[in-house]
Amino acid sequence: MNHSPAYILANYLIGEGLLQDPSESGGWPVYVGQLPDGPEAPDDAAVSIDTTPVKDGRVMGGAALFHYGVQLLLRSEGYNEGYAKAVDVAGALDGVDDDLVVLGANTYKLVNVSQATGVVALGQEKGTKRRWMFSMNFLATLQEE
Repeated sequence: MNHSPAYILANYLIGEGLLQDPSESGGWPVYVGQLPDGPEAPDDAAVSIDTTPVKDGRVMGGAALFHYGVQLLLRSEGYNEGYAKAVDVAGALDGVDDDLVVLGANTYKLVNVSQATGVVALGQEKGTKRRWMFSMNFLATLQEE
């Protein structure tokens, strides 16, 4: 694969209109790898991070089957708004069923996304803005087309 599962999942959520590309203006940008910080960083934002995959045997052709781990962290100025966004994102990922994500010359099929944890409130972010943090973990089954 030429793209990480976290990047693929972030782009799926952008395509579904739940999160925004950070290069565009608007609410709830999603980053990959880390959340930006500083005075210009958005209060309401998400980050998609690759985590531990689960190897689940082999398919008939001999290729190993992985369920790729992806963690989504959401940061929000308001507790209820952040929690509601996390629930919306989880609901959208629950509906994944062989959805395609096109990234340049590459096409990926999101076969399934299983929620490994519920929405976990992590408390307030350290620093002066006192934004709320939420976490969810997913296992994504995907194939390069």
